[in-house]
Amino acid sequence: MRKAIAVLLVSILPFLASGASITGGTEVRPGLFYSEEELAKISFSDELSESEREYYDSIGISIITAAPAEPVYIYFGHTGLSISIPGQDNIVFDYGTFSFSESFYHDFIFGLLYYTVSETYESWRIDEFIGEDRTTTRLPLDLSPEAKRGVLAFLSENILPENRTYLYHYYKDNCATRIRDIYNSAEGGGFREWAESIDTGKSYRDWSTPYMSPSLFFALFLNYLQGPEIDTPINLYQACFLPDVLERTISEYEGAEPELIYQTRTRKPTPDSYFLEARAAAVGAIAAAAIMLTASRRKWIRRTGDILSAFIYIALAVMSSILVFMMFFTNHDVTYMNINALIISPLLFIPGILHAVSIWKEKRRAIALSSSILLIIAILALLFQIATPFHQNNASYYIIALMIYASDAISARCAFRLRPSKR
Repeated sequence: MRKAIAVLLVSILPFLASGASITGGTEVRPGLFYSEEELAKISFSDELSESEREYYDSIGISIITAAPAEPVYIYFGHTGLSISIPGQDNIVFDYGTFSFSESFYHDFIFGLLYYTVSETYESWRIDEFIGEDRTTTRLPLDLSPEAKRGVLAFLSENILPENRTYLYHYYKDNCATRIRDIYNSAEGGGFREWAESIDTGKSYRDWSTPYMSPSLFFALFLNYLQGPEIDTPINLYQACFLPDVLERTISEYEGAEPELIYQTRTRKPTPDSYFLEARAAAVGAIAAAAIMLTASRRKWIRRTGDILSAFIYIALAVMSSILVFMMFFTNHDVTYMNINALIISPLLFIPGILHAVSIWKEKRRAIALSSSILLIIAILALLFQIATPFHQNNASYYIIALMIYASDAISARCAFRLRPSKR
């Protein structure tokens, strides 16, 4: 058994190691609408006649921002571009629209998240936000008549059925970044130049993690799946991938305050920070305590510990298998080069199965060996990160992994010296 486990570990390890450096990729649907390319074709400074200037000056363009809510796909809030034309109902252009079509789950799994822009009545959209008890604000944009004409020209092209679809990206192309790019073009590029000159000192991960605070599970799971791609410090323009950051940034740029449309009565504001490592330590301690039950002299306690241990290991192994799949076979580029695939890897199926077998026939020596090897791999990965320029903000997963593997190695070795109880 010991030799078989060692051979299996050695044979799988190179596969995982290569997985930490491979990039996946699947075919992207043709004919997508790339807004920055199309915005470059629009003039936002064409000379207008006096009557045209008067007409476009009467039009109002605003950003409508809704605070985060549940479920997970609206944890980060939402934003839309509202157009107000005298004598007509206000219309909101919304870049966060997707539908549960037959291909949705396939597209989602493979990182082909196709979103569309839609137009809806502002009153309906705001009523929806209020019904969800989400704080909602409006920020009127101070644009010239020429810029407003350009915005409307762009939107009239973008809303056409053949132009509505784009390839969504969590950080680089979403409901907020599309509106950010429109506003920047309307400002002649001045907004981007100003915002890019401001370093936030925070990464995409630092910005996004506090928005996951409603669920520790999703905070740990989503951060586990994402690799070093999101750990480089970003500027303020890039941070505008978050709707409320976009609103605050434009508000500061224009020197104007957003108007409050509705104030939530029940939802807590997004925290400024979210210390995931402390929560990971608590999760690791609970898991380690469950695993340590396997060192008990009482048979029923050991069996309980084996059941819990098997569940913990197999759940983590499934999670890591999802990561390896995403690294190899999908367009989720935020998963590429992710060293978490070594720290918490599919190899965890081995101790998970061994603990399951130990419910009937104890395999303490094999468990001690497998957990010790996993511990060594995690330590080597940690030393690699310390000794090289490779940077990934993943201390939470080292904490969890080291606590679990160490507790299992120790408890299994302790069990060698225990005389099994018949109770």
